[in-house]
Amino acid sequence: MSSQTKGVLLMLAASFLFAVMFALPKLADAGLNGVQATFLRYVTGFLTILPLAYVTLRRGGTMPAKVLPLIALRALCGVTGVTAMIYATTHMAYADAMAIGFTDGVFVLALAALVLGERVTAGRWMAAIVCLLGAVIVAQPSPEFLGRVWMEPVAGIAFLGAFIMAVEVTVIKHLTHRVGATILLLYTNGFALLLAAGPALWIGNWPPLGDLAIYALMGPVAIAGQFLFIYSLRCADVSALVPYKYSTLIYAGLLGIVLFGQWPDALTLIGVALIIGAGVRLSRLESRE
Repeated sequence: MSSQTKGVLLMLAASFLFAVMFALPKLADAGLNGVQATFLRYVTGFLTILPLAYVTLRRGGTMPAKVLPLIALRALCGVTGVTAMIYATTHMAYADAMAIGFTDGVFVLALAALVLGERVTAGRWMAAIVCLLGAVIVAQPSPEFLGRVWMEPVAGIAFLGAFIMAVEVTVIKHLTHRVGATILLLYTNGFALLLAAGPALWIGNWPPLGDLAIYALMGPVAIAGQFLFIYSLRCADVSALVPYKYSTLIYAGLLGIVLFGQWPDALTLIGVALIIGAGVRLSRLESRE
């Protein structure tokens, strides 16, 4: 198996776990808001990675001090990016905000070329743009979507959130060959936990502890997904993997059928077909090269 193929398969597996993580709050349906759910995800994620990091450190694993600022930046991007998207989804039409959020893949391609120095081919750009189109079709924004993008200030916050999340992916790619995955996740989740704690605890009005069990699964599932995501970025250029990140939407649709009985409509199927087609086309182009 080539390194490129391995990276694609790992990205597809990571995307499935991320889709599961996003489905858990809906499955729990306990009235927890987005900020509190994010905080709980980082709490349980930190508790999950802590024993693994302890074993790694006992075996001689180290954390180069010079990468700590980048890890802090990654954590800051994770928290602020999610917060910006939560704000956007609560102050404008949810589908419109999500459609804007999907532009993070295009931002990743630009940053991969400008910051990481990757050779972003025309095939990669085309695959990412087609996947973005498919994602927007799946989101099914309102008829006034284009007008809101240019006129509503909240749309700017959604774009900012998408860009911040693209910066996070770029930082992760930069760190993949500089620090072990376990230690990277330990410090990242630790920093993010501290950043998310204040807003989540200030909001208050937490539901009963027994209602949080399913939310608590978000952390372990996210950690597993992040392990696969990091190893995927070690195997291939991030610009070659961007289109496959959109498979999260396909998995989300399948989980919607299995868990919630929500069957996709014709437009959703068209969007999914575009995402799958772009991924297959890009795989063929990359294999030829």
